[in-house]
Amino acid sequence: MPLFRASQSGTVKGGPQKRKIKIARREERGCGSLASLCLWSLAENMKNVWTKDYTQKYMDQYCFRYVMGPFNMLPGDLVEELLSILSSRSLLTRGALHLLLLPQLQRLSLVACTSLVTPNLCHLIGVRCPSLLCLDLSGSQQLCSPVLCELIGGLPALRSLSLAGTQCDGHVVGTAAARCPALRHLDVSRCHRLAPAGLLSLAYRPGAGPDGRPGGGYTGLGLRSLLALDIGFGEEEEDRAWVAAFLLLALPLLARAALEELGEACRLVAGRDFGRGDGLAARAGVPGLGEVWGCRLRGKIGGRGVSDGGEDEGWAQGMASEDEDEEEEEAGETEEALRKNGGRNTSQSEGQSGAGEGDPKKQVSLCLQEAQGVTVGALREVGQMCPNLRSLALVGEEGAGRHGARAMGQWAGQLHGLSLQLAGGLREALPLVQAVGASLASLTLEGIRMDGNASFLQLLRACPKLKTLHVHTEPPSSTEEEEEEQEEEAVEANLRDAPCLPLLQSLKLNFLLDQGQKRPVMSWRALRWVLVALLGGSPLLEKVSLAACPCPLDDVFLAVHRRPPAPSGPAPLQRLRDLSVIRCDVSEEMVQLLVSSVNRLSFLDLSGCWPVTASCIVQLQWMATRRCYPLTVVWT
Repeated sequence: MPLFRASQSGTVKGGPQKRKIKIARREERGCGSLASLCLWSLAENMKNVWTKDYTQKYMDQYCFRYVMGPFNMLPGDLVEELLSILSSRSLLTRGALHLLLLPQLQRLSLVACTSLVTPNLCHLIGVRCPSLLCLDLSGSQQLCSPVLCELIGGLPALRSLSLAGTQCDGHVVGTAAARCPALRHLDVSRCHRLAPAGLLSLAYRPGAGPDGRPGGGYTGLGLRSLLALDIGFGEEEEDRAWVAAFLLLALPLLARAALEELGEACRLVAGRDFGRGDGLAARAGVPGLGEVWGCRLRGKIGGRGVSDGGEDEGWAQGMASEDEDEEEEEAGETEEALRKNGGRNTSQSEGQSGAGEGDPKKQVSLCLQEAQGVTVGALREVGQMCPNLRSLALVGEEGAGRHGARAMGQWAGQLHGLSLQLAGGLREALPLVQAVGASLASLTLEGIRMDGNASFLQLLRACPKLKTLHVHTEPPSSTEEEEEEQEEEAVEANLRDAPCLPLLQSLKLNFLLDQGQKRPVMSWRALRWVLVALLGGSPLLEKVSLAACPCPLDDVFLAVHRRPPAPSGPAPLQRLRDLSVIRCDVSEEMVQLLVSSVNRLSFLDLSGCWPVTASCIVQLQWMATRRCYPLTVVWT
């Protein structure tokens, strides 16, 4: 392997790369393309050939600025896909990572190998990959603030930066704001060293004016996505709403925000309660909220780096999915309108003659399309400030669902994504879902207690266009089992052939277990007929995750397997790629039937499935060698 340490002033370019290759889409096809087949083979042989040679002869003896070898000839998108394959199969080692840190790399995610992310590796990234557009270091706890500042400061082209769960602090955020002018997406969630006030540098840069008096200016950073939930240690709880309000007003292109007290921030701005944070503004050296509101209203705050082309689409969330790309396109349309308006947001009464800043009818309308961190009690004010929301994450106490349905109705027909984290039963949350369910494509429920088939079916009927359904919940109590068994015959007759959610692509139904509990109690046996309707009536399903299900699954999969295909669609489960049945009651025979009948299945997780034995796993591995699509089986 030829190696050299010579400096190069330029970066290696692989020619025009207009095409956007979706890594997830290639993995869907498995070995369906020659390029994918070659990359899978390359990934399997790297350890014994190139990585072994580099590790034994060069890695610890030399510090190469560039590594010339077989990989530097690959286009950047293929290097990205190779890294993804190695990560997904736990084959990414320090030596392999060194070989693939190449100048043509534009997207780098190290979430799956945080143990490899060290200060030395960050130095290599900064030297070898100066053209990075997307960097994800989430969960890398070994990097202190100075290391992060040095790395980010040397990557001026960054558009997407994810530092969730790291030691990121205010200095790192300030470096990103000052040195990465093209930054569109920033994720600093779970950064406990980052105080809420540390986010202010994203919108305003304090400084001294020419006469020595305090002064500064708005950064004009064109952030479209800011995720900053669960930051700080809680010592500045009273400042969170004010900081969120400042950011919402001073970052006019913000289309996606996950901020603590976001709902309270909207209430603060809608009620013109601007004097509340004057003390914090003085300490941070930033203008008061009233001044920011006035500048925003007059169009004196605008984002920089606005692009006319489509290259920015999909950068707001790094490795974006198709739905996220659609959100980014709409954010681009909003951005274009803002640019034509000189960065000014319009309001209902802005065109009235004589309307001034003191006009109580005049109001700023935010461009947010996705909001996280909203309480049910603040829904009315959030709707007043954010009329164009497409996705919403709500939290609330028990009983809050009944009182928020009317406020939710203001987004009826336009809300595509909804996440609910509420205390209480599903019956109490139903009014919130039903108010916007007709347009929902994604629904996530967390902490909501399930209370039987009737409520679950009402939920499914209210959301006929769902593509994603994720539920994290506790199973019903065992006292409900007797009542359900009395109705089981009627439920089975109604649900066996009932199509349900025909557009569904991802289903996750995870039940919590008590600590130390190895097997779930079969307290919801009638659930299996709802699952038959879901799995059998959703021919587009690609991912299914069932964890600790309180019902046996053999009857479910057997009924789905015997179900005839729809006249104009594929047979049930024939598009399934990813199946997890963690801690579920499923037999070895049923697992083997699934592997032999679901041709596209490429990942199967049987962790904690007590009926499955080691001999069954050996049999599954033997079957996997005779399949057209590669299959990874996990079992512990």
